[in-house]
Parts: sequence; structure tokens; C-alpha cells
Amino acid sequence: MDKQCPICGSIMEWVDCYNCEEGYSHHDCGEDCCCCAEPENNIPCDICRGEGGWMQCVNVENHK
Repeated sequence: MDKQCPICGSIMEWVDCYNCEEGYSHHDCGEDCCCCAEPENNIPCDICRGEGGWMQCVNVENHK
């Protein structure tokens, strides 16, 4: 069952976060000068709270 918007009742769809990849926004290994050969993002994104995106109403532009 599709989730419904609590404001207008339209369906909600998943929107990928613009600030991260899979919920992690950047790399921090705890060193002042990172020496990691291939650093992987390990800090949760502060925009999507580590979720990688969010549900958004398909009719959001008409909400006031």
C-alpha cells in the first residue's frame, strides 16, 4: 500500500538525498591529515539523518 500525504492525500514517493550517498555525507577517520588510501564516507548525513532520502508528496508544489 502506498503511503498517503497527510496534507492532501496524494501518494508519497521516495526522493534521494542531494547531500549524500546512501546516508553518509563525508569521511572522517579521526586524523587531522587523512592518510586513508580509499576513504569511504562514514559520517551520517545531517540533511536526511542517515536515511539516504525521504518520502515526499508527488503534489508537494501545490501545498501552501
